[in-house]
Amino acid sequence: VIRNLIIGSLYGIAFAFVFYLSLSRLLKPINRLTEVMGLSTEGNYTKVSEDIQSSLEVSKISTAYNHMISTLADRDRLLRNQRDLLETEVALRTNELVQARDTALQANQHKSEFLANVTHELRTPLQSILGYAEVLQETLEDEGFFDSTDDLKKISNNASHLLQLINGILDIAKIEAGQVSLDSRATNIEKLAVRAFETIEPLAKKNGNHLAIHTQCDADDIMIDGTKLYQIMINLLGNAAKFTRDGNITFEVSCTTKQLSISVKDTGIGISEEQQKLVFEPFRQVDGSESREFVGTGLGLTITLQLTKLLNGEIDLTSQLGEGSHFTVNIPLSSKQHTAQA
Repeated sequence: VIRNLIIGSLYGIAFAFVFYLSLSRLLKPINRLTEVMGLSTEGNYTKVSEDIQSSLEVSKISTAYNHMISTLADRDRLLRNQRDLLETEVALRTNELVQARDTALQANQHKSEFLANVTHELRTPLQSILGYAEVLQETLEDEGFFDSTDDLKKISNNASHLLQLINGILDIAKIEAGQVSLDSRATNIEKLAVRAFETIEPLAKKNGNHLAIHTQCDADDIMIDGTKLYQIMINLLGNAAKFTRDGNITFEVSCTTKQLSISVKDTGIGISEEQQKLVFEPFRQVDGSESREFVGTGLGLTITLQLTKLLNGEIDLTSQLGEGSHFTVNIPLSSKQHTAQA
């Protein structure tokens, strides 16, 4: 019995040893295949070597895997080539865009400088013509030649209008050329608003409009550039008076410790939604058969927008064609700007 047990044990050990050798021979290429496949996840497309392909099953798997690796490698080479071509094309186009932008900025700078110089040269003789016409008109009136003053009045009126247009072009040219700076001084906002109101009131009444003003400020004086603020008021009021006939114009100015607000609302011709996107661009006016009777350069709102930005403010427009427009300017105020009230 013991002899049989020993023989059986030896057979068992021999079988286990043979099984171990067979299993090791089978698992070794599979483990190696697993390692090679793991490298492909890192972008290392290594093919399975022939020494791994020991069995028929492993050989089939290795062949399929090698085919897949070849396909992936070819695809990656193609993608890298396409990426390199795209990067080169993007770099080329970017360089062209930068050059085009720089050229456009330089051309715009030259244009602004040219306009500033030309309008300055035009304004000087025009002011002389206007001055001489006014002096001659006063002289003729003093001597009783009233019939001869009508032509001089026409000269003065047209010269004044032309001077106003030139001043507008000069203003926008200076702004675009960066030649405009702030001059903050103690300014009484309510008095400034009243002065703007009184300046535009004759034009508003001439067109049959009723112009109303409402002011409310917490402080008497504010440190701000009153000249530019006045120009904003004049431009908004002037537009409302010009584009409104037999209607109402409401001018409201309010200021708190944190904000200065200017509101101009009219019942004029209004602005279409499409035109609202364009009215702040230089030399743009409301398009339409009715608006073509209104003269001007179309610079008023452009200047207003630029001056508002210069004061760190924002301008808002709400309008409906045929029903009127509402412009609102909001300018933030700091505590330092209220020191003037003391």
